[in-house]
Amino acid sequence: METLLKDIRYGVRTLFKNRGFTVVAVLALALGIGANSAIFSVVNAVLLRPLPFEQSDRLVMVWEKRLQLGRVRNVVSPPDFNDWRAQNQVFEDMAAFIGQGFNLATTSEPERIQGAGVSPSLFSILRVQPRMGRAFEANEDKPGSSQVVIISSALWQRGFASDPEIVGKTIKLNENAYTVVGVMPAAFVFPNRTSEIWVPLVLSPEDARNRGGHNLTVVARLKPGVSLQKARTEMDSIAAGLEQQYQVNTGHGANVFSLYEEVVAGARPALLVLLGAVAFVLLIACANVANLLFARSAARQKEIAIRTALGARRSRIVRQLLTESVLLAITGGIIGVLFALWGLDLLLAIGESSIPRVKEIKLDGWVLGFSLLISLATGLIFGLVPALQASKPDLNEALKEGGRGAGGSIRGNRTRSLFVVAEVAICLVLLIGAGLMIKSFARLLDVSPGFNPENVLLMNVALSGSRYKEGSQVASFYQRSLERLSSLPGVQSAGATTLLPMAGGFGSRYFRIEGRPPQPAGQGFNANFNLATPGYFQTMNIPFIEGRDFDDHDVLKASEAVIINQDMARRYWPDEDPIGKRLAVGDGPWRTVVGIVGDLKQAGLDIETRPEMFWPYYQLPVPFATLVVRTSGDPQAMTSTVRSAMQEIDKDLPLYDIKTVNEVISESVAPRRLNMLLLGIFAGLALVLAAVGLYGVISYSVSQRTGEIGIRMALGASHKSVLRLVVGQGMVLALIGVAIGVVASFFLTKFMATLLFGVSATDPLTFVAISVLLMGVSMVASLVPARRAMKVDPMVALRYE
Repeated sequence: METLLKDIRYGVRTLFKNRGFTVVAVLALALGIGANSAIFSVVNAVLLRPLPFEQSDRLVMVWEKRLQLGRVRNVVSPPDFNDWRAQNQVFEDMAAFIGQGFNLATTSEPERIQGAGVSPSLFSILRVQPRMGRAFEANEDKPGSSQVVIISSALWQRGFASDPEIVGKTIKLNENAYTVVGVMPAAFVFPNRTSEIWVPLVLSPEDARNRGGHNLTVVARLKPGVSLQKARTEMDSIAAGLEQQYQVNTGHGANVFSLYEEVVAGARPALLVLLGAVAFVLLIACANVANLLFARSAARQKEIAIRTALGARRSRIVRQLLTESVLLAITGGIIGVLFALWGLDLLLAIGESSIPRVKEIKLDGWVLGFSLLISLATGLIFGLVPALQASKPDLNEALKEGGRGAGGSIRGNRTRSLFVVAEVAICLVLLIGAGLMIKSFARLLDVSPGFNPENVLLMNVALSGSRYKEGSQVASFYQRSLERLSSLPGVQSAGATTLLPMAGGFGSRYFRIEGRPPQPAGQGFNANFNLATPGYFQTMNIPFIEGRDFDDHDVLKASEAVIINQDMARRYWPDEDPIGKRLAVGDGPWRTVVGIVGDLKQAGLDIETRPEMFWPYYQLPVPFATLVVRTSGDPQAMTSTVRSAMQEIDKDLPLYDIKTVNEVISESVAPRRLNMLLLGIFAGLALVLAAVGLYGVISYSVSQRTGEIGIRMALGASHKSVLRLVVGQGMVLALIGVAIGVVASFFLTKFMATLLFGVSATDPLTFVAISVLLMGVSMVASLVPARRAMKVDPMVALRYE
């Protein structure tokens, strides 16, 4: 221990003596370790930790399966859920939930709160109890039961000032009185991060019998000893029995997936790619520091030779040199953790909506332990080879008055060159990955959404209470709202829809076509379903291909009309004009096709369009809608004006999610943008480190070959030939690294194929462009020491030699 302490003290003095070397080495390691720590903290929270529920490995999601529609995760009808719950032998219990929004009456302005209607068994299945009060009781989901609510800890603090007596008090949701029976723990997140209110899932007798209404999401807990595969087999059997029993269930199966996989599966590929990227950055940093240590050990050859001549064992010298390397790495690790804290805050700020389990991400003991581990590992990895080479000096050469030492040996030069080749190869892999992501994102943004999002403001409205019980009251509200909004200065037009493109969610309906044979239940014609008011298509600049828009005559008692998209026209009327044709949903009335509009990217820019039908909103008025307003100027500048206009109509109505349509599109591509941005940053960092590494090796080579260059110039070599000599050395190393990197990229980029859109993982143009870019940077990195070599004075060099 005493010897180790001496090594540490001597190492600290040596590092302080060479401050320039120490600062550069520590900074390179800090960047690599900090990037790894930040990304690992995300990977640890999202992928490595179990979900924050007791025995979370037994929690599963149970979905309906409709292979004829290409859906393996479809929501479930209430009767199917009840049958699954009654007939299965593999689950301890099952619970259903459905997302809901609530208008919360407060002392200031009304607030729109997201939440869910849940089976009373949900909290016992998750093994979670409220921090205050109680969970729901078994009979509280029956029609006519007293209305109770559980609220989140955040809502309790924000909306009720952390009232310790909140349990038992009454609050108003959608103008109905609810009794607060519990407050959930602060860490509880279910079914998503925006949920702040939970009420019992109360189904009317009609809903409980409706096998055609699919709106429930189901979670369950496996019995001890029951495998996921066994649960899938039994649920398939139950679904097959229901299919035989009920015609409407034709083609309906069941799927069981781990809740953990449901939460993290979408994020796993991107996080693993990013983890690999930061590991590559750290390897490049290690190679850089190793080359710095090679150069430094060359300067210390006389010191090491003297110690060896005085009897120091090789193992003793290696230990001393490794101690210095580990001190560098630990210092870099400490600063790297500080970088990670800053980087993690930035990452969460720009990627909060794109990363699952974001509330669980933090720099905890596991992350700090990981940082310490990689610090020690990097200290040993980058320090071992230089230490082994430096510990075997040529005593005769090193002890000469003018000796160059082993630092200029062929073996040492080859090792440094190998490190540079590795840096260039790794850098190329990262740059190609980033290039593919950038090209993919650009291709995605080039996709037309089917409408013009410029200068369009949207707001969501959900009506509730006795004033809007009747459909005519709801229709009247939206008619008055759109008339008022359209009359505002700076507003060109206004409209409303129930499902705005790319805002999340869609519904579909089976339908019949007049004059065609009826299709089997569950296997008929199918299209997305939406509602739209007059003016909606004009406001969104959705082009009409044929026919007319809805107008003020398409009201409750008018003849039923429908507008379809091009994809629906092509698929179901390929050889005829759909205008004037009639269709019907279920046993409903026939509707006449009055118009055909262009295809919309309803689910996302990267999702194929589907057949879609629009019904007149005023023929089926529902309480919720998205209002869209096209303005002549900046839409955000109209926010307060639009809000004031809506409050004139109903001052107690909360408007929520007020934003531009461009923001909606931006949010829909946020995960891809985050992946592109992070990989681009890491690739850029790798490029800088690789360029610095190449510069360092060529610069060191020039200093070692000063005498040789002086002799060449004395014998008549021109400045250009010296330039070619030095730059050629760097370009050869870069070319070898690029060749190796291209081969490695060909295999490694295939792992990121699922993250790309419209671009092959082996896109030739990207491979060539990035290779040329890296060769160009390598040339610049070689030119700086080459220009210094051109300025060598032959007389000074020969005198020195």
